[in-house]
Amino acid sequence: MNKFETEEVINRNASEIFKIDYLRPYQLLITSALLEEDNRQNLLAVLPTGSGKSLCFMLPAVMLEGITVIVYPLLSLMSDQEKRFRKLSIPCTLLKGGQSKEERNEVFRKLYRKEAKILITNVEMLNQHRIRNNLKRMKISLLVLDEAHTVIAWGNSFRPAYRSIKEVCDELRPGRIVAFTATSDRKCTEELKETVLGNDALVIFGGSNRSNIIYHRVKTLFPLLDIIHILSSPASRPALVFCQSRELTQQLASRLSPFFRTYHYHAGLDKDIRSEIENSFYSDREAVMVSTCAYGMGVDKSDIRTVIHYSLPQTAADYLQESGRAGRDGKTSHAYAFLGNSFHESQLEELFSKNECIRENLIKAMGQAVDEECTGCDVCNRTDHIPQGAVETYRQLRLPYLYKKDTLIRKLLHKEPFTILSEREIAEGISRMLKYNMIISRFNRLRRGKTIAKDSGYGRMEKNINQEKTNEGYQPSV
Repeated sequence: MNKFETEEVINRNASEIFKIDYLRPYQLLITSALLEEDNRQNLLAVLPTGSGKSLCFMLPAVMLEGITVIVYPLLSLMSDQEKRFRKLSIPCTLLKGGQSKEERNEVFRKLYRKEAKILITNVEMLNQHRIRNNLKRMKISLLVLDEAHTVIAWGNSFRPAYRSIKEVCDELRPGRIVAFTATSDRKCTEELKETVLGNDALVIFGGSNRSNIIYHRVKTLFPLLDIIHILSSPASRPALVFCQSRELTQQLASRLSPFFRTYHYHAGLDKDIRSEIENSFYSDREAVMVSTCAYGMGVDKSDIRTVIHYSLPQTAADYLQESGRAGRDGKTSHAYAFLGNSFHESQLEELFSKNECIRENLIKAMGQAVDEECTGCDVCNRTDHIPQGAVETYRQLRLPYLYKKDTLIRKLLHKEPFTILSEREIAEGISRMLKYNMIISRFNRLRRGKTIAKDSGYGRMEKNINQEKTNEGYQPSV
């Protein structure tokens, strides 16, 4: 087939099988490249989240003669992909840990008899000799590595099986290897070519910019109050809150539960419980999920309106990957980065603190360029968000009274909305306000101690708050 005949067949299959009226330019380009018979180049596709990269290998998998092996880094992604194929009535089979001998024999029986031509699995399964020996007897047209940046990031740390991926590919000899990711900087791209794809691999680069996501920064004082305020409107949900520890996901979800329908999610949960949570959150249009990065890759809930980073990850790639869970349906969504609240140092603190376009700096950190104007960030929109804790603290302070720090803490403990916070959290918040000069410390000779007074800018700040509320298209200030 020539180019035009190939595109015609691709579009017909997309319409008949996937009920899609048209393919996006990158989808058509990648699908066409994978169906070429004369060119057997391996391929790396770097596409932003929400761009429909799954279709780029689902469509060729249906059209190619041999089987397609799709390798995922997480069980949740494997299950999610299996659901997509079944929903489309496309036969597939799943190979994972914990299966009995009979279950695995049934997997290979389906593949041998061509009752299924798509195998979903993970790298640990492919590292088993018996499994590789069975697969070598079949014609593998395509081997797909989804979330391919994990091959590099995890192969050097807690997933040593990824170090053998090149050996696995050499032994299985697939017709073509294709790797997909939303976040691959220049260094990761070169390492993927060197270790898996080959230096002559074709790289299709769609960039990491998500124009429908508006980026915000919050110099948080009392994180719990900011989360509640940001998510107070039903239009801001469903929402996803990322934390750095499993314990914190459970604690935070519990503390948010009086205000929202909440779930918590991390890799330490039993797989059946994780599956139940995924299904519940998937169908819930107003819930809040508190999660570690385990929910940050590929899980396809398209209508998430808000992503909050309670603490920042280490790299721009991780942030774009996780914030990219928002707005996969293409609608305007919001991503909030809490500053000064990370357990570990993050280079992103400085990036978000600069008075420069947040979007452009994130994309630059990926070694990419932004070819269009910013479609929304706090710097470009000149949005000066006021932490909700500052707003509430100012409401409790009345001149000419001055408060010692301990006195102010005790006062706030009994005032709404601070009653949901511990004394330690209030003390930490007041210390941050002092550090950021949101309130000032004065020396009172008569009392021989430091006292707290309202910042002279309070009147201006109160005016800004009222102005924000009257602006058209008002977003909750934080």
